[in-house]
Amino acid sequence: MARADLLKRLIQSYQKHDDRAFREAAEEIIAEERKKHHIVLANELERMLKNGNGHLDHGQLQKLAPPGSIPKDIEKGVALLELKWTNRFLDDLILSQEIRSALERVMREFREWEVLEANGLLPTRRVLFCGPSGCGKTAAAEAIAAELGLPLLYVRFDAVVSSLLGETAANLRRVFEYAQRGQWVMFFDEFDAIGRSRDDPTEHSEIKRVVNSYLQIVDNFTGRSLVIAATNFEQSLDPAAWRRFDDVIRFEKPTDEQIQRLVGKRLVPLKFSNAQVTEMVKQLSRSTYADAERVCLDIRKSCAIQGTRQVRKEDIAEALSRHAYRQAILEKASGNPVPMIDQD
Repeated sequence: MARADLLKRLIQSYQKHDDRAFREAAEEIIAEERKKHHIVLANELERMLKNGNGHLDHGQLQKLAPPGSIPKDIEKGVALLELKWTNRFLDDLILSQEIRSALERVMREFREWEVLEANGLLPTRRVLFCGPSGCGKTAAAEAIAAELGLPLLYVRFDAVVSSLLGETAANLRRVFEYAQRGQWVMFFDEFDAIGRSRDDPTEHSEIKRVVNSYLQIVDNFTGRSLVIAATNFEQSLDPAAWRRFDDVIRFEKPTDEQIQRLVGKRLVPLKFSNAQVTEMVKQLSRSTYADAERVCLDIRKSCAIQGTRQVRKEDIAEALSRHAYRQAILEKASGNPVPMIDQD
């Protein structure tokens, strides 16, 4: 809790309508809470002081993670992670009630970390998102970071995985050592790249060593961060990796009703009819959220180029045709049947 003298100054400045003194006292309180590692509270107070205007600016983010402090892969010389503030919130996503409730529970426990800790408990700290590609796993991680007012620490597996013997495990240690310095939402996308089953006969011994290292590192990690891993291939994960997660949330392809809600949300501020949305939903049935968003984006681009806000039948047909073409390429590349769009 903030010092009594600071609270007195805060109230006195409010009574005197001294805005400058009020802000100075508030900023000192925020600084104290940040020193105590009450990062979530400090961030929320800071946003309130700014009248809710967004996140920290680029300069403040650089103070949080100054250039040169982010660890790099020795072999390639590229950063092992990216730091960013996200501006996507839960209300921006189309989620089932079950998934939304699960995400809100994770965030509620994280916000009440100290309350749980005082009662000998720990919040959910490690969560696995699984399910088909394009169904909202990355978007959900970004939304959680925004809702908690924390930067997203995005782990780049293209940089973490090294061809040098033992370097992948060393990179993982560097990532967690960096994360230990602050409070973040750590996001491991394509987690199966390092969490593959050690019993898989097709995997070589280096991957098995990486899995062993990851399990040891995550067990010893004491940072006050929320770790989220995402995979499209949960069946390939090592059983021991599964057990490291406090919760598992599965994302499925959207229903027609969810696609309808998404299309209606993503086509704004264009003018369109319910009949047009219904036709798009019919053609996009069994597609992913990412597919539907891409079709909506194509329509918005066409309208922007034409200088109109009215969605035409031709715009929809062209966007759906491009989507069908992409799906045909994907089917040919993967060798798996991909739902096609019926063209009138």
